[in-house]
Amino acid sequence: MTPKEKKILNFTKKTHPAPIPQEGIEQVVKLMKTGHLFRYHFDAEICEETIPSDLENEPATEVAKLEDEFSCYTGHKYVIAVNSCGSALFLSLKAAGLQHNDKVLTNAFTFTAVPSSIVHAGGIPTYVECNRQYLVDIDDFKRKIQANPDAKFFIASHMRGYVSEMETLKALCDEAGIYLIEDCAHSLGAKWYDKKLGQDKLVGHHGQIACFSTQSYKLLNSGEGGFVATDDDKMAAYCILAAGSYEKLYKKHLSRPFDDKLFEAIKLSVPNFSLRMNNLTAAILRPQIPMLEERISAYNQRYKQLANILATADNIDIPSSLESVIPVCDSLQFNLINLTTKQAEKLIQDTSERGVKIQLFGHKDNARYFKNWQYSFQEMPVLKQTDEIVCFACDLKLSLLFDTNDIDLMGYIIKDTLYKIVAAENEVDYPTGLVHHFKNVDEVISKYDNWVSNYDQHHHQNGWKGLLNHVAYTSTSYLNEDDKILDIGCGTGLLGKELSSYRFKNLNGIDISEKSLQFAETFNIYKGLSKAELGKTLDFEDNSFDALVSCSVFTRQQIPLNSFEELIRILKPKGLFLLALRVEDNDFYYNRLKKYYVDGVLGEVFKTRFSVLSSCNHELVLVRKLA
Repeated sequence: MTPKEKKILNFTKKTHPAPIPQEGIEQVVKLMKTGHLFRYHFDAEICEETIPSDLENEPATEVAKLEDEFSCYTGHKYVIAVNSCGSALFLSLKAAGLQHNDKVLTNAFTFTAVPSSIVHAGGIPTYVECNRQYLVDIDDFKRKIQANPDAKFFIASHMRGYVSEMETLKALCDEAGIYLIEDCAHSLGAKWYDKKLGQDKLVGHHGQIACFSTQSYKLLNSGEGGFVATDDDKMAAYCILAAGSYEKLYKKHLSRPFDDKLFEAIKLSVPNFSLRMNNLTAAILRPQIPMLEERISAYNQRYKQLANILATADNIDIPSSLESVIPVCDSLQFNLINLTTKQAEKLIQDTSERGVKIQLFGHKDNARYFKNWQYSFQEMPVLKQTDEIVCFACDLKLSLLFDTNDIDLMGYIIKDTLYKIVAAENEVDYPTGLVHHFKNVDEVISKYDNWVSNYDQHHHQNGWKGLLNHVAYTSTSYLNEDDKILDIGCGTGLLGKELSSYRFKNLNGIDISEKSLQFAETFNIYKGLSKAELGKTLDFEDNSFDALVSCSVFTRQQIPLNSFEELIRILKPKGLFLLALRVEDNDFYYNRLKKYYVDGVLGEVFKTRFSVLSSCNHELVLVRKLA
């Protein structure tokens, strides 16, 4: 455990929801003092000419104003505020004409609230497979339409913000006469490219109705809450009445069809399900709407940082969104590949013990695993593809309270844990062992030239990447992202990739193996790569680098001690040199460093043990050039 990790071990406590703006708190207090909590507790009747400012002196109009403001944000004509997104989905199905035992197509990869809303409305969920991007599998959707010609409803759930190929799905729904409802609980603020308009448009406009959530862990936080959004007059009128507008209370809606005859014609046949939002909830939400774009940007920055860190892990695959979609990433998902179920469960357990809470979607207790929705079927649905995916799909909540250090630490812990788990499965450090002594430089070059094809694989399997991850993460405490860094003995670029994952972008590398350098060049992470032999003059000017890093180079007495003279020469004053030394070398190189300490050339910052191999142990030494 790193010193920084000990200090911030409980950082995941920061995952609690975003705080309520002071403006919302003050308005809630006012409402509580007056008792105006019921959304219809005001005298004014709203007409088509009414504007929001006309209602300034009406304390009980918070919900009406919120609906209008939310519709302005999403671009829908009408918005109805309700007590949850599940209620919004339920109302949408009832408005669409769902009858008892009607089939409703929906994602097999979603949250239990979706099938629950279908069951609540009297329908029967019929599940569609997902693909490795967590999107609706188009081919399976076509098969399900053919196999269920009586299914005339489809809830497309943008689970965790992954927006499927909605134009294709909409075309298929239109062709089959299927009513399309979008579950946008996780996609508020997400955009898709509208080819007809030639511009990006907010998600939620492919279906006849879109449903949104304001549950605590969404972009808008009111604990519980949701919206029905639509451009359809009849659907809007039904939902307004069904949510709990009786008699002529529909006239107290600012965002509604202003055709009273429409309401009067159906109101006696529409049940009152009492799903209204109250003014306290609306008062909490209203000041958050102007903050949406700022929150979206902040979440996406955190997502990008963490995704970049995890991208170097061979056993992690992070699904990408469609090119036509600009997602909102308030959480991060990744698939574990080439791991056993036991290894996946150990990753979840071990990271949790270190403060990082990851969920497996396919866990027996996870509400997002279709096998746990037994209330929705009599026989277990056969969804082999989805099952194989979700059993190794990980879910990680992000928070606006995470800073850059938190994200770095989170990424470090996940990779460190993963590298250790993979290494534990391999008893041998290297398939053919390591040479303890080279006869000459040519033998060194030959060894590493011939090793290029499987070098990275061997060092992934034996856990060596754990040391490289540790070096890169440790560097975040001492170096700036723009610092010019020289990777000494960069080889195929393994250390460079780890450094790059933590945002170090001014990387240069030297190595004795031309083939290794050619391999490293393919990753496009180094600004400069050159062949060099340590112990000879390096082709760099004095004081060229802010930092030098080296792993598995100064080992087995194979590098001449005079190499340090050149390295010190090209290091800037106050520059840092971080290197991993083999303990079994009995301080061969460390003793030379101590000589530089005595001479006042170098000063030691720290020395710590970090072992990953069974055949040898390593110490990390960080020194600073004093002058």
